[in-house]
Amino acid sequence: MHGYRPNTYGDRFADVYDDWYHDVSDVEATVERVAALAAARDGRVLELGAGSGRLAVPLAERGLEVWAVDASSAMLARLRSKRGGHRVRAVLDDMAELRSGDLPRDGVGVVLCAFNTLFNLTDTESQRRCLRRVAELLIPDGRLVLEAFVPPPDDPEQGAVGAVEPRHIGLDEVVLTVSRLDPAARTVTGQHVQITEAGVRLRPWVLHYASPEELDDLAASAGLRLVERHGGWRGEPFGADSDTHVSLYAPGT
Repeated sequence: MHGYRPNTYGDRFADVYDDWYHDVSDVEATVERVAALAAARDGRVLELGAGSGRLAVPLAERGLEVWAVDASSAMLARLRSKRGGHRVRAVLDDMAELRSGDLPRDGVGVVLCAFNTLFNLTDTESQRRCLRRVAELLIPDGRLVLEAFVPPPDDPEQGAVGAVEPRHIGLDEVVLTVSRLDPAARTVTGQHVQITEAGVRLRPWVLHYASPEELDDLAASAGLRLVERHGGWRGEPFGADSDTHVSLYAPGT
């Protein structure tokens, strides 16, 4: 998508994110699992693509030290404005680089990359750079906790597929999701088209997805090894029918 930058998603969605996505995943189970992992280490959590603090704020309320990285100043402003947001160390940075001087200099026990956030980096090399920096930031027994969807099996005969779906139909508002899946490029490009009496608002998004096995290879190239994988945050078994996975990686090969 021409002109799409690391901050585009957050800047375009900040004003509606909490309304649209507050229940997009299991917050309670995510916080419980991440808090347990952090408590067994140094009590520190670094969340990538933390947005408005949907997970970072409740993690900080558990008494953990939490850093929340996002490329969008609008998203971080939302985080800071929330009750309990002052407990989170909000860091404006591109998660593909993670070079801010506000990041923990002596390592962190858990890096959290929840709900497909790694796929918001729109090419494989950006994802690899991110994972390399994660490997550098983790303490020796630290964990990267990564949640992502499982893409459908590759079909070499399938071309790009477009779709238009109603996301919300209300008395004064209609939201349409317009998307294009390109299996060859491993991308999903889309717009939420919000139509109200005041006009039209476009909210673009781009995902560059990978299978769990591809993520394992990418992590290995960055100095991380898979140590655990489940089908969800509550320890569900991961199998051939799983549509999401929660994978834990540790430094080393």
